[in-house]
Amino acid sequence: MKFLQMMLILILTVNISYGSVRDANGITNDGIISNNEYGYNVRVSEDSVLTITGGGADDIELKDYSHLDVLSTKTPLSDGNNGGGGIYNIVPSDNSTVTFSGGIANYIYVLKDAAAIINGGQVNLIRSIQKPDLGKTITIDCMLNSWSWIGEGENITGITGKWHNGDDFSITFLNDTIQYKYPDTWEHVDVIPEPASLLLLGIGGLLLKKV
Repeated sequence: MKFLQMMLILILTVNISYGSVRDANGITNDGIISNNEYGYNVRVSEDSVLTITGGGADDIELKDYSHLDVLSTKTPLSDGNNGGGGIYNIVPSDNSTVTFSGGIANYIYVLKDAAAIINGGQVNLIRSIQKPDLGKTITIDCMLNSWSWIGEGENITGITGKWHNGDDFSITFLNDTIQYKYPDTWEHVDVIPEPASLLLLGIGGLLLKKV
């Protein structure tokens, strides 16, 4: 009897763990949205990892140190009734992270202590509502000397450039300071590799050789 009770508890625990990564309208629980799968209200939590290798989603919300890895999506951007391609909204918060390497996303909305790394694909809009002491929480990893800000001075509204594979990109920043409580989105953006940092690395290597 005790053995059966323990097995029941174990099964329920496993189901809860898998349930935190539901995709394709709750039909599968494998932690992957692949070709011909589309999720409407996807929730990722409890240290879980959701990987996108095709298909798409309406909304993906990340919490509790979870991670989203977008390798590719179906294109073009369309809802589940019109082909189900791309991701409309990605909302990381609570120390969660997003890595976006391919496919298409309309909007990444970074909250609280979350972070995002973008190194490929198409992202239309990014917004950050985060405290200034968090520093650079959004990383754009692109081709050296290919990028430039859109706008000037304190009015930077986006970034344009080339990914490492040569593809062009252009991302618009949505700035919402909420009565000046939070910095503009671009102030949380770190672009790598930057020419100055690479120059320092080169100088450091020469000095090491001389020693």
